[in-house]
Amino acid sequence: MNTKSFFTLVERETWEHRGLVWVPVITAALIVLAAIISSNVSGSIRLDVELDGESSAFFARLATDEVAQARLFSIWMGSIGLPVLVITIIVLFFYLLDALYAERKDRSILFWKSMPVSDSATVLSKLFTSMVAIPLWVWAVSLVMGLLTFLIIALKVSGTPIAPLGKFHLGAWLVLQVTLLQNLLLASLWYAPIAGWLLLVSVWAKRAPFLWAVLPPALVMLFEEIIFNTEHVAYLIGYRLTHYFESASMGFNVETGAGSQVIFDSIKNTYEGMSAASLLAEPHLYSGLAVAAIFVLLAIRLRRWRDDA
Repeated sequence: MNTKSFFTLVERETWEHRGLVWVPVITAALIVLAAIISSNVSGSIRLDVELDGESSAFFARLATDEVAQARLFSIWMGSIGLPVLVITIIVLFFYLLDALYAERKDRSILFWKSMPVSDSATVLSKLFTSMVAIPLWVWAVSLVMGLLTFLIIALKVSGTPIAPLGKFHLGAWLVLQVTLLQNLLLASLWYAPIAGWLLLVSVWAKRAPFLWAVLPPALVMLFEEIIFNTEHVAYLIGYRLTHYFESASMGFNVETGAGSQVIFDSIKNTYEGMSAASLLAEPHLYSGLAVAAIFVLLAIRLRRWRDDA
C-alpha cells in the first residue's frame, strides 16, 4: 500500500470517530471560556490583588528577574494544556478498544475485507491515528488554546503587582512548543504497549472488550499476590501508567509562607524537569516497544480470521 492510501485510512478514522477531533477542541474551548469568566469582564478586564509581605517580595524580585519570568511562563503555559492531554488519553483508550471490535459487531468488516486494503494497513492506520495523528492534533489545539488563555490572563493582570505573569517570552515559548511536541511523541512511545494491548483485545473480544482489557491483568496481579506474595506485575503496570507524568513534571508545590528563594528554587527545578527526554534512557521504553510490536502483530494475524463479534 502506498503512502496516499495509508493516510486515506487515517483520515477515515478521524471521520468515523469524530470525538478524536472534537473532544480536544471542546476541552480547550472550555478552558478558554473559564479564563474569560474568571476575568471579571466589565468593559475591561480587571483584577484586584492583595499580597502579603512574602508574596510582595516574590513579585518584586520576579519583576526584575527575566530568567525566572521565562521559566514561570513556560511552566504555566505548559501545564494549562494538561486537561486536554488527560481527557484525550481517556478518549483514545476507548477508541482503541472499539477500533477493531465495532467493525465486527456491525459487520462492516466484511465490506472492508472486500476492498484492496490489507489487515496490516488497517491495524497500523488505527495505531498511527492514536499514537501520531491525534497527539499532533492535541499539540496544535493546545498551542492555540495557550495563546488565547495567555492573552486573557495578560489583560487580567495588567497594571497589578503580578503584572510580570502577563509578559510574553517568545524564545521561551518556542522552546516550550518543541518540548511539548517531544513530550507528546514520547508519551506515544511510552504507552505503546497499552495501545497494542487494547488493539489486541479489540480484535479478540466477542463482547465486553472493556472487561477483556482490564480483567486479565487484574487476575494476574491477584494470583501473583496470592500464590507468590509478590507484586511485580502490579508494579510494572503501575510504573507504565504513571512514570511518564513523573518524568514530565509541569507543576510545583511550595509550603504556605515559604520564602521567595524557596519559590524561585522550585520554579527552577520544575522548569528543568519539564522535558520527558529522560525516558529515552529508560530500558522500560524499549522493552515496552518490543511488547507493543508483539501485540500489534497478533492483532494483525487475528483480524485475518475474526470477522464476527
